[in-house]
Amino acid sequence: MIKSVLRALAGAAILAFGIFAMNGLIGMKETPPVKPRPAVARAVKVAPAFPDTVVPNVGIEGRVQALNRMTVLSEVSGMLPVGGKEFREGERYRSGEVMLRIDDTETRANLLAQRSQWLQLLAGSLADLQLDFPERADVWQAYVRELDVANKLLPLPEPTSDRERLYLTGRGIISGHHAVQAAEERLSKFSLQAPFDGVITGASVQPGSMVRTGQPLGTLVGTQRFEVKSAVHARHLDKLSIGNEVELFGADGAAVARGEVSRIAGTVDPSTQSTSVYCEVRATEGHSLRDGRYLSGAISLDPMTSALELDAALLKGDEVFAVSDGKLVSMPVDVLHRDGDRVLVGGVNPGTALLAEPISGAHEGLLVEVVNR
Repeated sequence: MIKSVLRALAGAAILAFGIFAMNGLIGMKETPPVKPRPAVARAVKVAPAFPDTVVPNVGIEGRVQALNRMTVLSEVSGMLPVGGKEFREGERYRSGEVMLRIDDTETRANLLAQRSQWLQLLAGSLADLQLDFPERADVWQAYVRELDVANKLLPLPEPTSDRERLYLTGRGIISGHHAVQAAEERLSKFSLQAPFDGVITGASVQPGSMVRTGQPLGTLVGTQRFEVKSAVHARHLDKLSIGNEVELFGADGAAVARGEVSRIAGTVDPSTQSTSVYCEVRATEGHSLRDGRYLSGAISLDPMTSALELDAALLKGDEVFAVSDGKLVSMPVDVLHRDGDRVLVGGVNPGTALLAEPISGAHEGLLVEVVNR
């Protein structure tokens, strides 16, 4: 038992001595010197700054809308005749051209009868007019000779005295004249004329069908004047004004319309912080505009002097990076305008070598090597 204990103690002592000796030998070894890694310059492209007068743009997009648009309604009832230039979708009309005629045979006959009755009343009063107003007899006789029941009534001769006016009123001549004029106005409603150049869309009646009072017949959409409604962020409103030029492009990139800002809404949408801007536009040569077409383009704002246009990715807050003595230098600038991926800045000295494209990990003092663009 004693021998086993002595053997264990001797083994522990030998192990401790070995560990102590090993640590001593390790401590005698010199630590190799650490060599710093050489700094590697990043290859960058630069562009000299040349501030100039620049016209900033605000991007817009929207749907073309006809400025002139009306729902065609009938104020009278009747049959829509067949034949001639029929009222159908896609049919085009010039301003003042008759779009449709509703059968007015009965109404026209009633008007002829009404004119005849009134003319009979006036003719029966000529004798009394000649007796009571001899100085006006020739005027009224000439007026009666010019009347034709097939044509619209002529305006009544203007009475020269209160006595003559009361006479005409008492005989029912003035009221009868107004009644005939009202009937003539109603007859005119059987023929609908286009108030502007346009094309019919969504015709809801067919030739030969019955038209009722107040019935919508279709929609006339103008083909001459157009506008585009677009949402513009509120930050641009201080620079935007009525009359700013607008250019719009099609899907192929060609300029299809030009115009100007005509109206600006007075409120800002709280959810999008944008406001509606209306641009009246006209088609460029070789192109045409149609209601409902979707276009995109830009509004040209007032020119800015001593400005430089940059990629927005080159801007870090209100600073840009310049290259000086092989290093990046952070340079503060004045942000004049920002729209999309482009930004206009001021406060840059001409000839300053600015970073031409963004690089990852850019910071003040970064070693760089300029390469040709």
